[in-house]
Amino acid sequence: MRSDPSAQSAIERRASAGPVVSAHRRGRAAYIALFIVLALIAAQTARLGLSGLFAQLGQNEIGQWTPAGSRPPDAAQIARAAKFYSDSLGYVAGSPWALEGAGAMDLARMRISKKPREALASVKDAHVRFRRALLQRPTSPFLWANLALTKLYLNETDDELFAALRQADELGPWEPTVQQTILFVGLARWQDLGPDLRQVMLQTIRRGAAREPRKIFEIVNSYARFDLVCAIEEYRRIAGSECKNAVQTVKPEATQTQD
Repeated sequence: MRSDPSAQSAIERRASAGPVVSAHRRGRAAYIALFIVLALIAAQTARLGLSGLFAQLGQNEIGQWTPAGSRPPDAAQIARAAKFYSDSLGYVAGSPWALEGAGAMDLARMRISKKPREALASVKDAHVRFRRALLQRPTSPFLWANLALTKLYLNETDDELFAALRQADELGPWEPTVQQTILFVGLARWQDLGPDLRQVMLQTIRRGAAREPRKIFEIVNSYARFDLVCAIEEYRRIAGSECKNAVQTVKPEATQTQD
């Protein structure tokens, strides 16, 4: 029986076309996959951009507050700034900058709250946010200092507090706000500090004499620890009669500092 030449030709054409069609389909699938990947990258970039924008708006809002020391921000101001950070976290839930800003607003709420439970809840929220932010920015001295501050407000004197003080000092030895924060915390927990951390506090006081002695003295004065500063000329000039009336014998630990 003879085969039909036309049928045989059609079969050969289909056989030869098969790999071409298959390759075309694979190429199309690759293009679709690439398009999806690029679309996802673009969407993520947009989310990061919007998250950063709202975090910056929050920072700008804080920048418009009355200068520190004159009066604390009110509830409306805090709420506006907090909303920007909340919007930022809505785009990127783990943004360390938004978490840090939101944590700072939690502490601001705590400071103006007249309800103990509400204030405690705000500090707990801040503590969680600072810890989450540190997972991504473990070299930020500001985050470590704020973490130490929340531990003080939570009345938790433990290894996490001590580690936060050490890290903040090591990473930001010349950052005024960092040093002022850890000194405030350290003096509040002086009796619980080991020799190494007490030396950190004393070094902070000596560094502060060259940078912002008045602010450092205000912190020391709030704890009435004149024994730590009255041997340093810059602080004696500020203290005046306070140092004259204080016991002039400085504790040995206050004379063994190293910069």
